[in-house]
Amino acid sequence: MINLLLGLGLALAVILLSSLLKISLWISVPMGLAGGFALFVWLGRRTQAALEAIMAKAGEKMSGEAIRSEAMRNRKLDEAIAVMQTGYALKHRQFFIKGAIDGQTGILRYLQGRTEEAEPLLKAATMQHYIAKAMLGILQWKRGEKKAARETFDHALKTGKKESLLYGVYAYVLNEMGDRDSAIAVINKGLKVLSGDERLEKNRNLLQNAKPMKMSVYGEQWYQFMIERPKIMQEPPPYARMSRRAMRG
Repeated sequence: MINLLLGLGLALAVILLSSLLKISLWISVPMGLAGGFALFVWLGRRTQAALEAIMAKAGEKMSGEAIRSEAMRNRKLDEAIAVMQTGYALKHRQFFIKGAIDGQTGILRYLQGRTEEAEPLLKAATMQHYIAKAMLGILQWKRGEKKAARETFDHALKTGKKESLLYGVYAYVLNEMGDRDSAIAVINKGLKVLSGDERLEKNRNLLQNAKPMKMSVYGEQWYQFMIERPKIMQEPPPYARMSRRAMRG
């Protein structure tokens, strides 16, 4: 927002200065707009770089020593969240900054099992943050809010249409709702975009044969949703730690 205002300010300044110098509007207006846009892009990249540095620092808090207890895991996540929240200082500079941080923070609260704190953050996440939206859909499904869960996943697929995991999770939730036909339809939709995806094909075959889906084919990415737990305590899944695409908005 501040970046946009600065860009517009530069554009206006160039146009006004050009008019004082008797330069034609046919020249001054495009020149001013080009200068303002260039400044906006440059400032946006600086803001993005600053945010990515903060997220990388937060990621460092969750790596390193092996996790030996739930308490240690939660401590690491709390430390990472504290670092992430320093990024809110950038929220007035660029669009989607707050939504990106809310999404990442919501994911970590979800991983801690603090769903009451996680849910409003997941709702506030940018739509590009499809992992956050999938977690929100899972919370809605677990409360029996089937319609809301479907709507959340459908919206998530608009920006995550090339993400195999999202189709798999959505299909899993639909199947658990008792709607196997819709689950198969979602996987078929995914295969139209991701032709030959073995994970989707395997789970479609299982559904067509009325067998349970095997989401373990997605490894750590699946376990971050906390529907099934791995046998061995792990660090927070790398995919949950950082979503650069979501940060871009």
